[in-house]
Amino acid sequence: MLRSLYSGISGMKNFQLKLDVIGNNIANVGTYGYKKSRITFKELVNQQISGASAASGGLGGVNPKQVGLGSNVGTIDTIHTSGATQTTARTLDLAITGDGFFPVATIRDFSRVNIDSGGKIGNNIISGNINNAADLAYTRAGNFYLDDRGYLVTGDGMYVVGETGEKSIPTDDGIKKANDALTAIASFNSPYENIFESLKEIYKKANDVKGAFEAYNESVKIWTDGGSPAKGPLYDAMNSAHQALQTMYAEFHSNVTNAQTGFDTIATDFANSLAVLNNSIDTFNGTQPVTDIMTKITSAVSTISGSYPDASTIKAGTPASSTQLDAMNQLLNNLESYSVDLNNVAQTVIQYEEAAESLKEPSWSSSLSGEAGLIQIPLSAKSFSIGPDGTVTFVNKTGELNVAGQLRLANFPNAGGLEKIGGNLFKESSNSGSIDRNGNGIQLDELYAPGTEGTGSITSGALEMSNVDLSEEFTEMIVAQRGFQSNTKIITTSDEILQELMSLKR
Repeated sequence: MLRSLYSGISGMKNFQLKLDVIGNNIANVGTYGYKKSRITFKELVNQQISGASAASGGLGGVNPKQVGLGSNVGTIDTIHTSGATQTTARTLDLAITGDGFFPVATIRDFSRVNIDSGGKIGNNIISGNINNAADLAYTRAGNFYLDDRGYLVTGDGMYVVGETGEKSIPTDDGIKKANDALTAIASFNSPYENIFESLKEIYKKANDVKGAFEAYNESVKIWTDGGSPAKGPLYDAMNSAHQALQTMYAEFHSNVTNAQTGFDTIATDFANSLAVLNNSIDTFNGTQPVTDIMTKITSAVSTISGSYPDASTIKAGTPASSTQLDAMNQLLNNLESYSVDLNNVAQTVIQYEEAAESLKEPSWSSSLSGEAGLIQIPLSAKSFSIGPDGTVTFVNKTGELNVAGQLRLANFPNAGGLEKIGGNLFKESSNSGSIDRNGNGIQLDELYAPGTEGTGSITSGALEMSNVDLSEEFTEMIVAQRGFQSNTKIITTSDEILQELMSLKR
């Protein structure tokens, strides 16, 4: 058989493999953080026809005579040049400007990761070596998300590993203190709702009584100006206005003095409940772990018996005095002040409730913890941002700026030696070098803050695009196609020669 047949076969296989690499590159032209691959070839083996000889006698030296037997794959490289940056304006989209990889992980040992789980609140710190607690992988694709607990994760749910913020876990004392306060607030809600609704109703009826006073006085004036007749339309109108005043007053007075549902009874219950709530605030202020955060609630709401004129004593034909009308106006002013006071009470109770609820929730400080772990942004945060150095900050519900953590980057001695495992992820290999510099497990200080130790900085609101160059890939595709065709020609030509040899026998 001819050696050229096998050379052609090896060439066809290699160019087919080159097309596979090119096809994968083109398929991932829109994959964020993707690093293209390339293939190189090397000659296979050479068959020695004759060896080289040195100069001797009157003859010079002779070169060796060798015939190559085809080609083989030399390398399939991952090219770690940076891709272009695409702006997205989404805070959780992050691009690395320079070297480095985001470390992401699947938790292997939950006993080593103090995470929020099953109603339990954790501080997110990883105990011991990071690689003992979690299976680490690395990516350049920075399209991250928040899960249902606020943890920073990849699109596949892998946790982003970095330095945690200082997260304080609620204490048993704090939870008890909060629950006691919330119980007191719940008991206060009903008396508050009762006085609020009663105030609206009594204000409406007081306003009706004032209108009845004014209508009655107007009818008395018209009747008097008409000569105060004992009968007739003027008398009937005056008398009708007097009866209307009596009816409205009786209903209003009943709504004030009724022993079960009257405004005075409800106002007394409210005052008593407010005193109980103030005692609760005193206890709350004097009990650890948080003290002196609330002030007592004060309110001018009180009973109103005796603060309005007695219309039942007014005889038909006798007008109400200016003093009586002034008293009604003063009552309405007082009731309007009560409404303002009640709104102030509501705002203070809301603050008290928020203070109590906060004792049952974790809290963050404005500092980093110095510990490796997961990065969590509380769901109650009003806003958050990520800086070029990877620091994740957020504004909590009270408007304070807190630190949720800091993203860290992994940097390998030989990034080209990393192994692709799919999903935009790389794994450490025996030739990539390890980020575990001292061999005792991966620690936080072996993951670098962005912008330090040769790593790039982070750009928030942007993503690194694939580094595939389509013009280059299409050119290489043409080369691979022509190379494949050329090798097929070698095989067909060799076959024709064999045919000629076979025909010699005929």
